[in-house]
Amino acid sequence: MKKDTVIRFMIMIASLAVASYLACILTPMQSDISQEKNFLTKAPVAGLHKFFADVAWMRFINFAGGLSSIDSTNVDKVSRMLEKIIAYDPNFVESYQSGVLSISNADPKLAVKLLEQACANPHLAHNIQIPFYAGFILSRTIVDQNNPDKILSEPDYAAAARFFRMAIQRTRDPESYLISNYIHAKAKARGGEESLAVLSVLYDEWKMSKAGKDEIYSDYCQIPDIEERLVKATREAKYPIDDEGRLLKPSQKALELIAKVQQEILFKKHLCENCVTPAAPGDKFCGTCGHAVKTWGVCSCGHILSSKAYCTRCGKKQ
Repeated sequence: MKKDTVIRFMIMIASLAVASYLACILTPMQSDISQEKNFLTKAPVAGLHKFFADVAWMRFINFAGGLSSIDSTNVDKVSRMLEKIIAYDPNFVESYQSGVLSISNADPKLAVKLLEQACANPHLAHNIQIPFYAGFILSRTIVDQNNPDKILSEPDYAAAARFFRMAIQRTRDPESYLISNYIHAKAKARGGEESLAVLSVLYDEWKMSKAGKDEIYSDYCQIPDIEERLVKATREAKYPIDDEGRLLKPSQKALELIAKVQQEILFKKHLCENCVTPAAPGDKFCGTCGHAVKTWGVCSCGHILSSKAYCTRCGKKQ
């Protein structure tokens, strides 16, 4: 009985050795077939990458969960555990959406690096949160929790906007928070007066959306309801406020851009030139500020028109 057990044990060891040997030979060959193989660890794990990733993830959860916080004193060990999980299975979504975020306040540069690698992974090409998290980290100032005077990373708004744009382009119906983060990151990358920068970003995006098919813009992002956003941005640029909520005087540059936007884009919105509030059909003066507005939506007989083809008072075709 003991001899039979020893033989079975030896067969198991021999089988594992052969499987490991074959894994070392087949892994380079499979890299030509599947792009995923290029991301995997080169350790001969006999094709059990996902199993080892699950085991490593459980170890990571147990270790990280026992820490009061992940900071500069333990982030190196936590990061090594996380990198091992990703090496075993680069498609392990939780390792990015939960694991990488857990180290973002202690090692933001590594966190962004890992998220950027994930963005290049074709198997995760439809994941929205991974590029969003990268943009979120890049748009913040992160300091060492144990040393408030030490800055771990400064905001890189241009890079953040690139990741936010990537997240938007991965969905047909982007959430409002994706659009807002993209617009504000791109505006902050331009610098200057924020309300003017936001209006400038939206104006440029609108121009790119109207460009010919032959014109390709690498930084273009399809923004839904862009004209409604332009109305809001125009109003905020016309009446900018400071951090304490006090009304400021718009700059000459802002007034010039506002006039351009109103003439080129918003003329069909029938906006008051003074306060950028829509005027209703038949209005002669703005109901918000009292400024004279160009009357519209009125028949030659003086009757306010509806959406019908003919005037309901005189019968004239509209």
